[in-house]
Amino acid sequence: MKLTNKQPQHNNKLFIGTTAITIAATALAATCAPIAEAATFKDVPADHYANEAITYMAANQIINGYPDNTYRLNQPVTRAQAAKMIALAIKAKPSNAYKLNFTDVQPTHGSYDHIRALTERGLFANQSKFNPNAPLTRGQMAKLLVLGYNIITDDNDFIRFADVTKSNGSYTYIITIAELNITITRPGAEFKPNEPVTRAQMAAFLYRTIEFDNKRTKGLITYDKQKKMYIDKQQQPDKPAPPKPEQPKPEPPKPEPPVNQPSLAAQTIINVNAERKAAKVPSLQADPALNKIAAAKAEDMAKHGELTHTSPTYGTVPEMLEKFNYKWKAYGENIAAGYISAKGVTDAWLASPGHKENLLSPTFTHMGAGTATDKQGKIYWVNLYSKK
Repeated sequence: MKLTNKQPQHNNKLFIGTTAITIAATALAATCAPIAEAATFKDVPADHYANEAITYMAANQIINGYPDNTYRLNQPVTRAQAAKMIALAIKAKPSNAYKLNFTDVQPTHGSYDHIRALTERGLFANQSKFNPNAPLTRGQMAKLLVLGYNIITDDNDFIRFADVTKSNGSYTYIITIAELNITITRPGAEFKPNEPVTRAQMAAFLYRTIEFDNKRTKGLITYDKQKKMYIDKQQQPDKPAPPKPEQPKPEPPKPEPPVNQPSLAAQTIINVNAERKAAKVPSLQADPALNKIAAAKAEDMAKHGELTHTSPTYGTVPEMLEKFNYKWKAYGENIAAGYISAKGVTDAWLASPGHKENLLSPTFTHMGAGTATDKQGKIYWVNLYSKK
Protein backbone atom coordinates (compact mmCIF):
# COMPACT_ATOMS: atom_id res chain seq x y z
CA MET A 1 0.00 0.00 0.00
CA LYS A 2 1.01 3.55 -0.67
CA LEU A 3 0.45 6.31 1.87
CA THR A 4 0.86 9.77 0.46
CA ASN A 5 0.56 13.32 1.69
CA LYS A 6 -0.79 16.10 -0.50
CA GLN A 7 0.86 19.50 -0.60
CA PRO A 8 -1.52 22.45 -0.18
CA GLN A 9 -1.39 24.96 -2.98
CA HIS A 10 -1.21 28.01 -0.75
CA ASN A 11 2.42 27.42 0.30
CA ASN A 12 5.36 25.12 -0.30
CA LYS A 13 5.34 23.36 3.06
CA LEU A 14 4.46 19.64 3.04
CA PHE A 15 1.88 18.92 5.73
CA ILE A 16 2.82 15.46 7.00
CA GLY A 17 0.39 14.03 9.51
CA THR A 18 -1.79 17.14 9.49
CA THR A 19 -5.46 16.74 10.21
CA ALA A 20 -7.92 18.02 7.66
CA ILE A 21 -9.77 20.34 10.01
CA THR A 22 -10.94 23.78 9.04
CA ILE A 23 -12.33 25.86 11.87
CA ALA A 24 -15.01 28.37 10.92
CA ALA A 25 -13.74 31.78 11.93
CA THR A 26 -13.17 35.18 10.40
CA ALA A 27 -10.29 33.76 8.35
CA LEU A 28 -10.32 30.20 6.96
CA ALA A 29 -7.22 28.17 6.14
CA ALA A 30 -7.96 24.79 4.55
CA THR A 31 -5.44 21.95 4.73
CA CYS A 32 -5.39 18.67 2.85
CA ALA A 33 -5.36 15.45 4.87
CA PRO A 34 -3.15 12.53 3.81
CA ILE A 35 -4.63 10.04 1.37
CA ALA A 36 -4.62 6.34 2.16
CA GLU A 37 -4.39 4.23 -0.95
CA ALA A 38 -4.30 0.46 -0.86
CA ALA A 39 -1.23 -1.39 -1.95
CA THR A 40 -1.50 -2.07 -5.64
CA PHE A 41 1.06 -4.84 -5.90
CA LYS A 42 0.02 -6.32 -9.20
CA ASP A 43 0.89 -9.86 -8.11
CA VAL A 44 -1.12 -9.87 -4.85
CA PRO A 45 -4.72 -10.96 -5.56
CA ALA A 46 -7.45 -9.44 -3.40
CA ASP A 47 -8.47 -12.91 -2.20
CA HIS A 48 -4.93 -14.07 -1.33
CA TYR A 49 -4.56 -15.30 2.26
CA ALA A 50 -1.78 -12.76 2.93
CA ASN A 51 -3.49 -9.77 1.27
CA GLU A 52 -4.72 -8.19 4.51
CA ALA A 53 -1.35 -8.73 6.19
CA ILE A 54 0.58 -7.23 3.27
CA THR A 55 -1.83 -4.28 3.10
CA TYR A 56 -1.41 -3.55 6.81
CA MET A 57 2.36 -3.94 6.73
CA ALA A 58 2.75 -1.73 3.68
CA ALA A 59 0.55 0.94 5.29
CA ASN A 60 2.86 0.95 8.29
CA GLN A 61 5.99 0.96 6.11
CA ILE A 62 7.14 -2.36 7.56
CA ILE A 63 7.40 -3.95 4.11
CA ASN A 64 8.03 -2.67 0.62
CA GLY A 65 7.43 -3.97 -2.84
CA TYR A 66 9.82 -3.97 -5.77
CA PRO A 67 10.29 -1.18 -8.33
CA ASP A 68 8.19 -3.10 -10.87
CA ASN A 69 5.18 -2.84 -8.51
CA THR A 70 5.34 -6.49 -7.46
CA TYR A 71 5.55 -8.02 -4.00
CA ARG A 72 6.76 -11.49 -5.13
CA LEU A 73 4.69 -13.58 -2.78
CA ASN A 74 6.52 -16.87 -3.22
CA GLN A 75 10.07 -15.54 -3.17
CA PRO A 76 12.02 -16.54 -0.04
CA VAL A 77 12.55 -13.76 2.47
CA THR A 78 16.22 -13.19 3.28
CA ARG A 79 17.65 -12.92 6.77
CA ALA A 80 18.35 -9.24 6.23
CA GLN A 81 14.81 -8.56 4.97
CA ALA A 82 13.30 -10.42 7.92
CA ALA A 83 15.48 -8.49 10.38
CA LYS A 84 14.32 -5.21 8.88
CA MET A 85 10.62 -6.20 8.98
CA ILE A 86 10.74 -7.29 12.61
CA ALA A 87 12.86 -4.35 13.76
CA LEU A 88 10.44 -1.90 12.12
CA ALA A 89 7.42 -3.73 13.54
CA ILE A 90 8.70 -3.65 17.14
CA LYS A 91 10.37 -0.25 16.66
CA ALA A 92 13.76 -1.62 17.72
CA LYS A 93 16.73 0.73 17.46
CA PRO A 94 20.34 -0.02 18.42
CA SER A 95 22.30 1.96 20.98
CA ASN A 96 25.06 4.13 19.55
CA ALA A 97 27.81 2.16 21.25
CA TYR A 98 26.73 -1.32 20.15
CA LYS A 99 29.04 -2.88 17.56
CA LEU A 100 28.50 -5.87 15.30
CA ASN A 101 31.12 -8.56 14.76
CA PHE A 102 29.61 -9.56 11.41
CA THR A 103 32.15 -9.13 8.61
CA ASP A 104 29.53 -9.60 5.87
CA VAL A 105 27.22 -6.72 6.92
CA GLN A 106 28.67 -3.26 6.44
CA PRO A 107 27.22 0.04 7.76
CA THR A 108 26.19 0.87 4.19
CA HIS A 109 23.85 -2.14 4.08
CA GLY A 110 20.19 -1.13 4.03
CA SER A 111 19.37 -3.39 6.98
CA TYR A 112 22.52 -2.69 9.00
CA ASP A 113 20.90 -0.83 11.90
CA HIS A 114 17.94 -3.22 11.94
CA ILE A 115 20.28 -6.20 12.22
CA ARG A 116 22.27 -4.33 14.86
CA ALA A 117 19.15 -3.58 16.89
CA LEU A 118 17.95 -7.20 16.90
CA THR A 119 21.41 -8.57 17.62
CA GLU A 120 21.73 -6.23 20.59
CA ARG A 121 18.41 -7.62 21.85
CA GLY A 122 19.68 -11.18 21.54
CA LEU A 123 17.65 -12.28 18.51
CA PHE A 124 20.86 -13.02 16.59
CA ALA A 125 24.21 -14.23 17.89
CA ASN A 126 26.89 -11.57 17.37
CA GLN A 127 29.42 -13.74 15.54
CA SER A 128 31.64 -13.42 12.48
CA LYS A 129 29.03 -14.11 9.77
CA PHE A 130 25.39 -13.05 9.46
CA ASN A 131 24.68 -14.32 5.92
CA PRO A 132 22.28 -11.46 5.07
CA ASN A 133 21.22 -12.87 1.70
CA ALA A 134 20.56 -16.41 2.91
CA PRO A 135 16.88 -17.43 3.10
CA LEU A 136 15.33 -17.33 6.56
CA THR A 137 14.02 -20.74 7.61
CA ARG A 138 10.62 -21.33 9.16
CA GLY A 139 12.26 -22.44 12.41
CA GLN A 140 14.39 -19.29 12.56
CA MET A 141 11.29 -17.21 11.86
CA ALA A 142 9.51 -18.73 14.87
CA LYS A 143 12.46 -17.91 17.13
CA LEU A 144 12.68 -14.30 15.93
CA LEU A 145 8.97 -13.66 16.49
CA VAL A 146 8.92 -15.17 19.98
CA LEU A 147 12.06 -13.35 21.12
CA GLY A 148 11.22 -10.11 19.32
CA TYR A 149 7.81 -9.85 20.97
CA ASN A 150 8.92 -11.24 24.35
CA ILE A 151 6.40 -14.09 24.18
CA ILE A 152 6.54 -16.40 27.19
CA THR A 153 7.39 -20.01 26.32
CA ASP A 154 6.32 -23.02 28.36
CA ASP A 155 6.65 -26.79 28.39
CA ASN A 156 2.98 -27.76 28.05
CA ASP A 157 3.45 -28.70 24.41
CA PHE A 158 -0.24 -28.90 23.59
CA ILE A 159 0.63 -29.14 19.89
CA ARG A 160 3.09 -31.41 18.13
CA PHE A 161 4.34 -31.58 14.55
CA ALA A 162 5.54 -34.73 12.82
CA ASP A 163 8.87 -33.23 11.80
CA VAL A 164 9.69 -31.08 14.87
CA THR A 165 11.35 -32.96 17.73
CA LYS A 166 12.71 -31.61 21.00
CA SER A 167 16.22 -31.91 19.63
CA ASN A 168 15.41 -29.15 17.15
CA GLY A 169 16.84 -25.83 18.37
CA SER A 170 13.65 -24.05 17.40
CA TYR A 171 11.28 -26.61 18.96
CA THR A 172 10.01 -24.42 21.83
CA TYR A 173 9.49 -21.40 19.58
CA ILE A 174 7.64 -23.38 16.92
CA ILE A 175 5.28 -24.98 19.45
CA THR A 176 4.67 -21.59 21.07
CA ILE A 177 3.58 -19.84 17.87
CA ALA A 178 1.41 -22.85 17.04
CA GLU A 179 -0.37 -22.64 20.40
CA LEU A 180 -1.04 -18.94 19.75
CA ASN A 181 -2.35 -19.58 16.20
CA ILE A 182 0.46 -17.48 14.74
CA THR A 183 1.04 -20.48 12.53
CA ILE A 184 -2.04 -22.34 11.39
CA THR A 185 -0.19 -25.46 10.26
CA ARG A 186 -2.37 -28.41 11.22
CA PRO A 187 -1.19 -30.17 14.41
CA GLY A 188 0.39 -33.51 13.61
CA ALA A 189 1.30 -32.38 10.11
CA GLU A 190 4.76 -31.27 9.00
CA PHE A 191 5.89 -27.77 9.96
CA LYS A 192 8.97 -27.97 7.69
CA PRO A 193 11.25 -26.00 10.03
CA ASN A 194 14.24 -26.02 7.68
CA GLU A 195 12.41 -24.76 4.62
CA PRO A 196 12.65 -21.08 3.59
CA VAL A 197 9.90 -18.66 4.60
CA THR A 198 8.26 -16.98 1.62
CA ARG A 199 7.54 -13.26 1.60
CA ALA A 200 3.81 -14.00 1.79
CA GLN A 201 4.28 -16.34 4.76
CA MET A 202 6.50 -13.83 6.56
CA ALA A 203 3.89 -11.09 6.19
CA ALA A 204 1.14 -13.40 7.50
CA PHE A 205 3.22 -14.70 10.45
CA LEU A 206 4.31 -11.21 11.47
CA TYR A 207 0.79 -9.78 11.09
CA ARG A 208 -0.69 -12.47 13.37
CA THR A 209 2.05 -11.78 15.91
CA ILE A 210 1.23 -8.07 15.82
CA GLU A 211 -2.46 -8.90 16.39
CA PHE A 212 -1.50 -11.10 19.35
CA ASP A 213 0.68 -8.34 20.79
CA ASN A 214 -2.08 -5.74 20.38
CA LYS A 215 -4.54 -7.95 22.26
CA ARG A 216 -1.97 -8.61 24.97
CA THR A 217 -1.33 -4.87 25.34
CA LYS A 218 -5.08 -4.22 25.72
CA GLY A 219 -5.35 -6.96 28.37
CA LEU A 220 -7.49 -9.19 26.15
CA ILE A 221 -4.79 -11.86 26.27
CA THR A 222 -3.00 -12.64 29.53
CA TYR A 223 -0.54 -15.30 30.66
CA ASP A 224 -1.77 -17.73 33.31
CA LYS A 225 1.29 -18.80 35.32
CA GLN A 226 -0.50 -21.74 36.93
CA LYS A 227 -1.77 -23.17 33.65
CA LYS A 228 1.43 -22.11 31.86
CA MET A 229 -0.45 -20.76 28.89
CA TYR A 230 -1.85 -17.60 27.35
CA ILE A 231 -5.56 -17.06 27.88
CA ASP A 232 -7.65 -15.19 25.32
CA LYS A 233 -10.49 -13.68 27.34
CA GLN A 234 -12.58 -13.18 24.22
CA GLN A 235 -12.57 -16.92 23.56
CA GLN A 236 -13.35 -18.07 27.12
CA PRO A 237 -16.77 -19.76 27.31
CA ASP A 238 -19.21 -18.52 29.93
CA LYS A 239 -19.79 -20.79 32.92
CA PRO A 240 -22.77 -23.08 32.30
CA ALA A 241 -25.89 -22.21 34.23
CA PRO A 242 -27.05 -24.73 36.86
CA PRO A 243 -29.65 -27.18 35.57
CA LYS A 244 -33.25 -26.12 35.98
CA PRO A 245 -36.19 -28.38 36.93
CA GLU A 246 -37.87 -29.92 33.95
CA GLN A 247 -40.59 -27.76 32.48
CA PRO A 248 -43.26 -28.48 29.88
CA LYS A 249 -41.79 -28.29 26.44
CA PRO A 250 -42.53 -24.88 24.93
CA GLU A 251 -43.88 -24.34 21.48
CA PRO A 252 -41.14 -24.16 18.84
CA PRO A 253 -40.07 -20.53 18.47
CA LYS A 254 -40.99 -18.70 15.33
CA PRO A 255 -38.04 -18.11 13.02
CA GLU A 256 -36.54 -14.64 13.43
CA PRO A 257 -36.52 -12.37 10.41
CA PRO A 258 -33.14 -12.29 8.66
CA VAL A 259 -30.76 -9.62 9.91
CA ASN A 260 -29.42 -7.45 7.15
CA GLN A 261 -25.68 -6.93 7.10
CA PRO A 262 -24.81 -3.22 7.53
CA SER A 263 -23.49 -1.55 4.41
CA LEU A 264 -19.74 -1.04 4.06
CA ALA A 265 -20.23 2.66 4.78
CA ALA A 266 -22.25 1.90 7.92
CA GLN A 267 -19.61 -0.57 9.04
CA THR A 268 -16.93 2.14 8.94
CA ILE A 269 -19.05 4.34 11.20
CA ILE A 270 -19.46 1.42 13.61
CA ASN A 271 -15.71 0.75 13.51
CA VAL A 272 -14.80 4.41 14.01
CA ASN A 273 -17.05 4.73 17.05
CA ALA A 274 -15.64 1.51 18.49
CA GLU A 275 -12.12 2.95 18.18
CA ARG A 276 -13.24 6.25 19.70
CA LYS A 277 -14.83 4.39 22.61
CA ALA A 278 -11.58 2.47 23.18
CA ALA A 279 -9.70 5.79 23.12
CA LYS A 280 -12.25 7.30 25.53
CA VAL A 281 -13.35 9.88 22.98
CA PRO A 282 -17.06 10.74 22.59
CA SER A 283 -18.82 8.80 19.83
CA LEU A 284 -19.88 10.52 16.63
CA GLN A 285 -23.49 10.86 15.60
CA ALA A 286 -24.25 9.34 12.22
CA ASP A 287 -25.39 12.23 10.04
CA PRO A 288 -27.68 11.36 7.09
CA ALA A 289 -26.75 14.61 5.33
CA LEU A 290 -23.03 13.81 5.61
CA ASN A 291 -23.72 10.24 4.45
CA LYS A 292 -25.28 11.65 1.29
CA ILE A 293 -22.31 13.95 0.66
CA ALA A 294 -19.75 11.20 1.37
CA ALA A 295 -21.57 8.83 -1.01
CA ALA A 296 -21.59 11.48 -3.74
CA LYS A 297 -17.86 12.09 -3.23
CA ALA A 298 -17.08 8.36 -3.40
CA GLU A 299 -19.16 7.93 -6.56
CA ASP A 300 -17.40 10.88 -8.17
CA MET A 301 -13.94 9.45 -7.41
CA ALA A 302 -14.97 5.99 -8.67
CA LYS A 303 -16.37 7.51 -11.85
CA HIS A 304 -13.15 9.41 -12.60
CA GLY A 305 -10.78 6.78 -11.16
CA GLU A 306 -9.08 9.41 -9.03
CA LEU A 307 -8.36 9.42 -5.29
CA THR A 308 -8.31 13.08 -4.31
CA HIS A 309 -9.55 15.51 -1.69
CA THR A 310 -10.58 17.86 -4.53
CA SER A 311 -13.56 16.23 -6.20
CA PRO A 312 -13.56 16.51 -10.02
CA THR A 313 -17.23 17.45 -9.88
CA TYR A 314 -17.74 19.12 -6.51
CA GLY A 315 -14.37 20.76 -5.82
CA THR A 316 -12.68 20.98 -2.41
CA VAL A 317 -14.32 19.64 0.72
CA PRO A 318 -15.62 23.06 1.90
CA GLU A 319 -16.86 23.80 -1.62
CA MET A 320 -18.68 20.48 -1.69
CA LEU A 321 -20.23 21.06 1.74
CA GLU A 322 -21.44 24.44 0.53
CA LYS A 323 -22.95 22.99 -2.65
CA PHE A 324 -24.92 20.53 -0.51
CA ASN A 325 -25.93 23.40 1.80
CA TYR A 326 -24.27 21.70 4.78
CA LYS A 327 -23.58 23.97 7.78
CA TRP A 328 -20.44 23.28 9.77
CA LYS A 329 -18.01 24.72 12.28
CA ALA A 330 -15.22 22.20 11.62
CA TYR A 331 -14.71 19.44 9.11
CA GLY A 332 -12.35 16.58 8.33
CA GLU A 333 -12.09 14.00 5.58
CA ASN A 334 -10.45 10.57 5.31
CA ILE A 335 -10.43 8.84 1.92
CA ALA A 336 -9.02 5.59 0.62
CA ALA A 337 -9.23 3.21 -2.32
CA GLY A 338 -8.69 -0.47 -2.94
CA TYR A 339 -9.56 -1.89 0.47
CA ILE A 340 -12.05 -4.75 0.46
CA SER A 341 -13.29 -4.49 4.05
CA ALA A 342 -14.33 -1.77 6.50
CA LYS A 343 -11.90 -3.20 9.05
CA GLY A 344 -9.02 -3.05 6.60
CA VAL A 345 -9.57 0.59 5.70
CA THR A 346 -10.16 1.60 9.35
CA ASP A 347 -6.94 -0.12 10.41
CA ALA A 348 -5.04 1.68 7.65
CA TRP A 349 -6.41 5.06 8.72
CA LEU A 350 -5.41 4.31 12.31
CA ALA A 351 -1.91 3.48 11.12
CA SER A 352 -1.52 6.92 9.53
CA PRO A 353 -1.07 9.86 11.98
CA GLY A 354 -3.12 12.35 9.95
CA HIS A 355 -6.02 9.99 9.40
CA LYS A 356 -5.91 8.81 13.01
CA GLU A 357 -6.08 12.40 14.21
CA ASN A 358 -9.28 12.92 12.22
CA LEU A 359 -10.75 9.60 13.32
CA LEU A 360 -10.18 10.20 17.04
CA SER A 361 -10.49 13.98 17.15
CA PRO A 362 -12.65 15.19 20.09
CA THR A 363 -13.48 18.28 18.00
CA PHE A 364 -15.95 16.43 15.82
CA THR A 365 -19.53 15.58 16.78
CA HIS A 366 -20.99 14.11 13.57
CA MET A 367 -19.89 11.69 10.88
CA GLY A 368 -20.94 10.50 7.45
CA ALA A 369 -19.59 7.66 5.30
CA GLY A 370 -19.89 6.60 1.69
CA THR A 371 -18.44 3.99 -0.67
CA ALA A 372 -18.54 3.41 -4.40
CA THR A 373 -17.12 0.70 -6.65
CA ASP A 374 -15.63 1.34 -10.07
CA LYS A 375 -15.95 -0.92 -13.12
CA GLN A 376 -12.87 -2.92 -12.10
CA GLY A 377 -14.32 -3.65 -8.67
CA LYS A 378 -12.09 -1.18 -6.82
CA ILE A 379 -13.83 0.32 -3.79
CA TYR A 380 -13.50 4.01 -2.95
CA TRP A 381 -14.06 5.00 0.68
CA VAL A 382 -14.99 8.39 2.14
CA ASN A 383 -15.41 9.38 5.79
CA LEU A 384 -16.53 12.94 6.54
CA TYR A 385 -16.35 14.37 10.04
CA SER A 386 -17.93 17.59 11.26
CA LYS A 387 -18.72 19.81 14.17
CA LYS A 388 -22.01 21.62 13.92
